[in-house]
Amino acid sequence: MLDPDHNVTPVAYGDVCLNYDTAYFSEDGPQLPDSLAELAGPEFAGLLVVENPASSSPGLAFLLATIATFGEEPDTYNWLAFWADLAAYDVLVVDGWTEAYYGEFSGASDGDHPLVVSYASSPPAEVYFADPAPETAPTGVVVLDEACFRQIEFAGILTGTDQRAEAEALIDFMLGVEFQEDLPLQMFVFPVNPDAELPDVFAEYAVIPEHPASIAPEVIEEKREEWIQRWTETVLR
Repeated sequence: MLDPDHNVTPVAYGDVCLNYDTAYFSEDGPQLPDSLAELAGPEFAGLLVVENPASSSPGLAFLLATIATFGEEPDTYNWLAFWADLAAYDVLVVDGWTEAYYGEFSGASDGDHPLVVSYASSPPAEVYFADPAPETAPTGVVVLDEACFRQIEFAGILTGTDQRAEAEALIDFMLGVEFQEDLPLQMFVFPVNPDAELPDVFAEYAVIPEHPASIAPEVIEEKREEWIQRWTETVLR
């Protein structure tokens, strides 16, 4: 259980994953990586743009996915070794998601990087906002075991509030079907209420990874700053 004391309530979730330019990775073109380890090889040199985990939540989520996948054991191919290889093969690091996705990613901009750290809900967003809507999404999601990291959004009530009843009513409303069914096309996240139906564009183009990476929240809280510092020393210096 994420919060055994029930201080906060989950209201939505989404997965940070690698996205790819479907035109670049066509049937006759290069093949997608079969694993995160393969991503850090010469065949993908200069193709990937990521966000800095010190300044970007999807960047941090992807960093956590790599830590969960490769571990921290010394004298092994651990997460630092993976990132050292990515850096050696010209991974591009930018400050935030907008710069990465709409500035460098060839699937959504004039950029020249066909791989980007984004969301599993990026393909339906590309279709939904396009005019006219394309027959197929121009972007896809690389779904590999433990290559995505799930972000869960919570709502809570501040201790000492004078409007306790109203706050509880608001959270109940946020968990209701009406609000939950409105979330996907407003925030491009998934509802937590199993009775909420997904809009058609989500049902057709969105991806929910079956085996996202996971690290206990208390471990992330304890080691986040250390991990970011070690990542910075490995990738940016």
